[in-house]
Amino acid sequence: MTDLLHLDQVSRRYGGLNALHPIDLHIPQGRRHGIIGPNGAGKSTLLHLIAGTIRPSSGRILLHGTDITSHTPDRRARRGIGRTWQHPAVFPRLTVADNIALALPSRSCFTAPFGTDPAPAQTESVLARFGLADLAGLRAGALSYGQQRLLELALATAGRPRLLLLDEPSAGLGPDDIRQLADTLGQLPTDVTIICVDHDLDLIWQLCDTVTVLDHGRHLTTGTPAQVRAHNGARAAYLQPTTTPADRSPEADRPESAPGSRTGGVSVAGLTAGYHGHPVVHDLDLDIPAGGIHALLGRNGAGKSTTLAALAGHLPPAAGTAVTIGGKPVPLGRPACAAAAGIGYVPQGRRLFGPLTVAEHLTAATAARQTTHGHPWRTDEVLDLFPTLHDRLATPAGRLSGGEQQMLALARALLAHPRLLLLDEPTEGLAPAIVAQLAGTIHRLAGAGVSVLLAEHRIPFAVQAADQCSVLAHGTIAMTATPAELATAGQRQQLGHLLGIHHTLGSLA
Repeated sequence: MTDLLHLDQVSRRYGGLNALHPIDLHIPQGRRHGIIGPNGAGKSTLLHLIAGTIRPSSGRILLHGTDITSHTPDRRARRGIGRTWQHPAVFPRLTVADNIALALPSRSCFTAPFGTDPAPAQTESVLARFGLADLAGLRAGALSYGQQRLLELALATAGRPRLLLLDEPSAGLGPDDIRQLADTLGQLPTDVTIICVDHDLDLIWQLCDTVTVLDHGRHLTTGTPAQVRAHNGARAAYLQPTTTPADRSPEADRPESAPGSRTGGVSVAGLTAGYHGHPVVHDLDLDIPAGGIHALLGRNGAGKSTTLAALAGHLPPAAGTAVTIGGKPVPLGRPACAAAAGIGYVPQGRRLFGPLTVAEHLTAATAARQTTHGHPWRTDEVLDLFPTLHDRLATPAGRLSGGEQQMLALARALLAHPRLLLLDEPTEGLAPAIVAQLAGTIHRLAGAGVSVLLAEHRIPFAVQAADQCSVLAHGTIAMTATPAELATAGQRQQLGHLLGIHHTLGSLA
């Protein structure tokens, strides 16, 4: 097969750090190729190099035999390279349909003003392919995170790329959405080449013909999915999870609480909140004991992120909503008031300051601390929880891997001494081994008396981490159960129905 892309000894250094050691990689036209590896392995760096958003420190990049190493990103896009990002990149103030129309090759900004669609049939076809047709008239900013991910992928394919670069396309998507994603990608024209970075190995094995494994910036192996799964180096570096036994309960892994740390829990009564006057969650009640861990499950758009954003003060709740921590009312509608009451928030997408170093983030979090109610986390104590950050203190957040950014976002939140910690999709962008470690970290936080409310699409992780799981459907709680209860066949069937998983759920652990 003819090479569409050739990376000829391409590398990237940041000062003394080798983010990617020299790699030689041949990608034939029409190949579906996966890139996997631990957090910080260099996967996103590799995509940035191909797309032209960063330049290589050495080596050449050839597209159809033409050296494009010096080409800018827009020039590469005109040569047929399309891409998605780790977090959705859409035009939030434009409608879903206008987002797609803007990406169509037939549009010219000089002949077709915004609000008009030069090719409505093409737009409708793209939206239907990604299950977005019913959302065509909505502003993109009003979509759920998962829906924005699908819209971004639709944008990337609307330009008819020859080479499609996908950076964590399944992040934030539920099981049914991931299956739709795999089916949609599988139906793209066979001459479209795909390079996909993702931690969802089931998606990688289903989608990709070949897979490359990176570890600490080095190329470990490239082969078929079967060859990669059998590779000892790949198994040791990435594929073999360092997890606790699946049948171990969350309480069994928690350290004992400090005296008095579990006094006073969190009560949410009648929470109603939404966007632009349209409620997304309705009359929601939650009770989380001090040191308790509660997981919110549900399809995209069910209201999980809305619930967390309202509790964090980023959305004004409707009249009648009441939230207390330790029996004391929490002022609602302002982030500063929520933080002062002891609510910490790790939003989906992390929202870090790219130019600031890890150390500067931690210093700013300590300086901005407004509460002394929770466990008095010290910087050295937080770094012990996330030892990887020890070696990254002088590194700007924008240069961290997705997993390292998630660790930094958690560390920053803990330094505010929260009594309630809100985690929105905490496993997004994390390698399997790091996901297993995260469950243990959450248990340690609970052992210190911190109440945790997390929104999560990975059902096994939620069941492993939480004491209770609630399933949201159309903005209301449709089901609440303990992990032990979810192990029964009847509860698994109900959970599968609510999540839109149209097959029998096996072991949730």
